[in-house]
Amino acid sequence: MPLSIDVRNVTRTYDDLQAVADVSFSLPAGRTLGLIGPNGAGKTTLLRMICTLVQPDCGDVLVEGFSVRNQPREVRRRLGFMPAEFGSPRGVSIAEYLEYFACLSGLSAAERTIRVRDVCELTELRGRESVVVNGLSTGNRQRLLLAKTLLHDPAVLVLDEPASGLDPRARNELRSIIRTLASLGKSVLISSHILPDIEDISDQIAIMEAGRLVLHGDLSNLQQAHIGQRRIARIKVAETDQERARELLLTLPFVVGCNLVDRGLTVVYEAEDSSPLLTVLLQHRIRVSYFSENDVDLEQIFMNTTAGKVT
Repeated sequence: MPLSIDVRNVTRTYDDLQAVADVSFSLPAGRTLGLIGPNGAGKTTLLRMICTLVQPDCGDVLVEGFSVRNQPREVRRRLGFMPAEFGSPRGVSIAEYLEYFACLSGLSAAERTIRVRDVCELTELRGRESVVVNGLSTGNRQRLLLAKTLLHDPAVLVLDEPASGLDPRARNELRSIIRTLASLGKSVLISSHILPDIEDISDQIAIMEAGRLVLHGDLSNLQQAHIGQRRIARIKVAETDQERARELLLTLPFVVGCNLVDRGLTVVYEAEDSSPLLTVLLQHRIRVSYFSENDVDLEQIFMNTTAGKVT
């Protein structure tokens, strides 16, 4: 599978501070990668190197096969960068703002008209083109910044904290837009502290700490690797059956513990298959109203992988 981003042993030092230390990973074309890590992990420095804004001291990054060190113009043609901070010009409308950046991208007048219309449609800014930029809400400012990033139709997107400051509804709408972009075949690298959002939209995860990459891989594989043998099931039964159900489950050799929590049973067990738990309850005519097996989430993986170090 061709690679959209190929980070090869990049290092960046500021004075005596090593912000990024020998980091390597890749993102296949058409996939989404979530980059996470504590504050001071080196994420923003890494993104700036990928986007040709900072030169690595050593190593290289290839974007669709082009080097950020030797072919930065070719990289910029193929990559769109949405920074965490938003410049807010006064007295400029959405249409004027996008027209300005479309001109900087080298688009012809006819192309600009089409592209401004298309990005406004995608980011749901159609009909608001005359609104002044510095009067926009946080959610619409993020939409506009994403629209600007998409003007030259880049194949690779790098988004730095795109959901910062957004309310839950706006975050949900942004996730929907990112899914749409991925469905169009674009590769997306997202840096964010909002782990549920990253978990929801990412195929791959990369975790940085103290300038180093401590974990990288497909999210589903990482979840499976962190499950191990010990799992948790949550079961709700009729109140009159609770104690009998608990005693029955504790007779199973693979059940480590079973406790009554929030009017339901929390069962800790060591087995790959949870079906015997349900089977024994049904065989003894226990009335089960709810049964779920907890998956390992991204927060658990993050906490298990990092130690809170910063550069």
